Amino acid sequence: MHITLTNTLSKKKENLSCLKAGEVKLYVCGITPYDYAHIGHGRVYVFFDVLVRLLTLMGNNVLYVRNFTDIDDKLINKAIATKNDPLAYKEVAQFFIDQFHDDMKKLGCLSPTYEPRVTECIPEIIAFVEKLVAQGNAYVVGSDVYFDITTFSAYGKLSKRNLTEMVAGARVEVNEVKRNPGDFALWKGNDEKQFWQSPWGYGRPGWHIECSVMAEKFLGPSIDIHGGGMDLIFPHHENEVAQSECLHKKPFASIWLHNAFVNINKEKMSKSLGNFITLNTLFASHDPMVVRYFYLQHHYRTPIDFSDQELEAAKTAYKKLMTHFGAVAPLQSFTSKDLQTLCETDTLVRQLIASLTDDLNTPKFLGIVFEHLAVIAQSHHHVSFVAYLLRTVLGLSLQPLEEKTQEITPEIQELLNRREQARKEKNWALADALRDELATLGYAVQDKKVIK
Repeated sequence: MHITLTNTLSKKKENLSCLKAGEVKLYVCGITPYDYAHIGHGRVYVFFDVLVRLLTLMGNNVLYVRNFTDIDDKLINKAIATKNDPLAYKEVAQFFIDQFHDDMKKLGCLSPTYEPRVTECIPEIIAFVEKLVAQGNAYVVGSDVYFDITTFSAYGKLSKRNLTEMVAGARVEVNEVKRNPGDFALWKGNDEKQFWQSPWGYGRPGWHIECSVMAEKFLGPSIDIHGGGMDLIFPHHENEVAQSECLHKKPFASIWLHNAFVNINKEKMSKSLGNFITLNTLFASHDPMVVRYFYLQHHYRTPIDFSDQELEAAKTAYKKLMTHFGAVAPLQSFTSKDLQTLCETDTLVRQLIASLTDDLNTPKFLGIVFEHLAVIAQSHHHVSFVAYLLRTVLGLSLQPLEEKTQEITPEIQELLNRREQARKEKNWALADALRDELATLGYAVQDKKVIK
């Protein structure tokens, strides 16, 4: 058995050759815990959870690292806004880390092997930056340190951009001290002597250096799979490639995996557009297993249009699976050798496994299950095996759904208030958009006609 995955670097499906070694090193960029996790985060971590589960089923020991960026401009700004103290970022981060763990548990995601925080890796980050400076890949300006992108000839190979295009179209701050507009901060100095002491003065790490260091610390200088949402390809992952490969003189990751965006009513989800949906708000009206199933109905490289109608359709399909497989006792002592034998002797099993090992095609897997429900139901062996895959690989509990009450959370009330204000201002387009967003969250809004 082997698994193929679409490598962002080559833009091709590639065999994960490292399976022969029986160990897979996986690094997935985690959240910056300054706010509640949203449905885009949910999609990322459900996808990689299924990948870990499948690799494990195939007999591999998966070393899975997912970090927390617990020091960042957004966190500091949140601490100032809520605590009036920039150094309260730790308290803010811990609150949202706890919330994130709760969301992941509800979605049925397994815990990573390691879950490091940036603030726990400061000595390693400083040492990494020192080496880049010594090699001439980075330069010091006052108490700041920047990476010089011109010292890495392959810069742009992941995002498929050339240096000229990136500089011409770069949305970077005006910073005359940088040698090149695209150079990025490895260390951000702090004039108030806050955060950590370094050879360049007090300060804190830049964003990109953090993941390179944490990946190296827990997995080594070269890893098998690195991934996240496609919004991270540039500049975050591009910059990780540059700094890691400059330092270690070898490929940073064999395969780069990126999942597509989540759209809300055909628009990209964005706080600026006001269509930002957090997981905890969504879970107030929809069972988390339905949300997980909704993600799995779509291939990870295909954009998702998130709507109330789509969620209701997912709920109906998930209930059908529960009816057929929910009461089935789990298989005992099932091994990768058993799976290999079944794939060689059973056509249906071979089709199901082939769909998953072919670039993690979960919608095809589910399609095969529904297409063959009648045949599966006639065989206790098939019923047990499909139930096993649904639970063990797709991570679906198949338990009765929790009935949700229509709780008016602060976030929902804010949407209602905004819509009411839009109606008062006769901004009907915005009012309709907010009504659609509320419907996506499971809240039907019916305007009463006022009789005078």
